[in-house]
Amino acid sequence: MKIALDRSHGGAAPEGLLDFSASLNPLGPPREAIDAYHAAAKKIAAYPPAHPFELEAKFAERVGVTPSNVLAGNGSIQLIYLAARVMKARRAHVVIPTFSEIANGLALAGSEACSITLRAENNFKLDLSEIDAALETGTDAIWIGRPNSPTGAMLSDALIAAIADRCARNHARLVIDEAFIDFAARAKSVARLVSTHRVVVLRSLTKSFSIAGLRLGFVIAEPEFIGMLRDSIEPWSVNSAALAVGLACLDAPPEYLDRTREVVSRERDFLTRELSAIDGIRVFPSSANFLMFEVAHEPSPSAFAAQVLRHQIVVRDLAAMPGCRSGMYRVAVSMRADNECLVAAARDALARFRGP
Repeated sequence: MKIALDRSHGGAAPEGLLDFSASLNPLGPPREAIDAYHAAAKKIAAYPPAHPFELEAKFAERVGVTPSNVLAGNGSIQLIYLAARVMKARRAHVVIPTFSEIANGLALAGSEACSITLRAENNFKLDLSEIDAALETGTDAIWIGRPNSPTGAMLSDALIAAIADRCARNHARLVIDEAFIDFAARAKSVARLVSTHRVVVLRSLTKSFSIAGLRLGFVIAEPEFIGMLRDSIEPWSVNSAALAVGLACLDAPPEYLDRTREVVSRERDFLTRELSAIDGIRVFPSSANFLMFEVAHEPSPSAFAAQVLRHQIVVRDLAAMPGCRSGMYRVAVSMRADNECLVAAARDALARFRGP
């Protein structure tokens, strides 16, 4: 089935509201990033490098590949659109629900974006038979999120390896969006597969280091494909501030992300437990820094979002996202005080739905 365009996004809450619609690191940027940003402000009259090779080399070292395997860009969205444009897939399959800009980018590139639609009733689990069915249609590429947004589902290393093998045998590319992988406990990138398979991995510092305003992402692939991307990307795609902050983030002590995963795991468990205890809310399992849930018996579309907004809280309404339906929402994992506010607002909303 062809995927419809979805231009809705989170992360634009008005000042003064608790924004659970954007899934960023709840710890905020590391001190090193803030210091680098202020230092970079003194150099805004100078051009940055047309291509940030130093940043790419540092990121390559971090994920265990060579610099020739990495290209940096203005957030993973620029790289999604770039990869779709360069790939020139006649037909691509996207495992949905997932980040809508993947299908949007494919459509803009002239590709037919078809869906592999996972079911809420099965906790959005992917079966290899669904990949096989897509490959049998002659698809050129399969796009998957790991962990996936908005569902939070995390494919195992073994399942990803099996999918990569199937794609390779059928001359199809496998594109894996790992924008949220730093939040998944004990998870490792599948970047190693780019040396043996036609695998493309998308990464982002935006979420991991809470620098959404700067836009910084990476694509990892075999050198030949990276060369094609580099020939097609706009020069100066990484500005001076993003470059300086990116280098600082990659130099930040590992304790920062260790503590991030510890906080996210604890607070995700808290939100899962408390939201699941509310009659009328079903929470789906998540390995990321956000939770997806479904609200039963909404009196009208988006009623839950409207009710929690009365408590000065913004959530991500997923009703328009392909593969989702009315009543589905995503919320970021935040710090305890904010999470308690969200739970209280959710309880009040469902109590109002049930009536006196």
